Amino acid sequence: MKHKKDKDLSEAHFDELIHKAWNKPVKSNSVKLWQRIDKSTKKPNYVFWKSIAAVLLIALLTTASLTIFNPDASGKMVEVINTGRTPKEVLLDDGSKILLNRNSSISYSTKNTRTLKLNGEAFFEVKKDDNKPFIVNTAELNLRVLGTSFNVNAYKNAKETLVSLVEGKLKVTALKHQEKYLSPGEELVFNKENKRIHLNTFNSNSVLAWKSSLIKCNNTSLDFLMDRLENYYNIKIDNKTDFSNCVISGEFRSDLSLAEIIEIISFSHNIEFKALNEKEYKIEGNICE
Repeated sequence: MKHKKDKDLSEAHFDELIHKAWNKPVKSNSVKLWQRIDKSTKKPNYVFWKSIAAVLLIALLTTASLTIFNPDASGKMVEVINTGRTPKEVLLDDGSKILLNRNSSISYSTKNTRTLKLNGEAFFEVKKDDNKPFIVNTAELNLRVLGTSFNVNAYKNAKETLVSLVEGKLKVTALKHQEKYLSPGEELVFNKENKRIHLNTFNSNSVLAWKSSLIKCNNTSLDFLMDRLENYYNIKIDNKTDFSNCVISGEFRSDLSLAEIIEIISFSHNIEFKALNEKEYKIEGNICE
């Protein structure tokens, strides 16, 4: 905290020096110029610190120019997108493995593959490095580990972000600086509406079923299945919250086409999907009975 405060003060002071140097009027009168030179000889400390500021300014501008004119300084950005029907495996340079779910993506710099951004769902098997943490950023959460395996469900349009730890230790930081440390078998749930987090246990067979291209429901809320369909097939189901108290059981293959999985769910669970347009549906039927 002190370091940040000192850093902020030094940056503010530097900005002030730059502002004064930029806006200070230039006196052309030779007498006034001589007076300034004469005064400067009587204030060596002022000259010294002004010289230091000038050196710092040159160094800063040089560093900035190197960054601007050398696009490879921070590495090239790589984005991996899974547009297929089955999970996609990604092997990073450090030996870590990532399995990307449907309609999911990761992005990272070639200079540092241990810091990345996730949109969607992925399972991580992180190669341990005590000197360099592995960092995953979602739209709401920051995850830090050294070496472990965990699942992150962070689809953009979902109402929750889920982090499920299988092995090792994991630190999660949410908005408002909320921090939680997870142990194996624990799942963190971040509610996007109220910005709150809570911990619970999870069923790995259900949570990780997608790795085998499956959706497993065991007396699961219908919301869960509808969320999966929305995330996998990039559709919207208008009235799914009307059936939030309904539960469903069954096993469905997630590598099917949308038409195929809708037909199976409709036949086995008396659910009717009414297409409002190409990407929007409404569900009907005596689902809760």
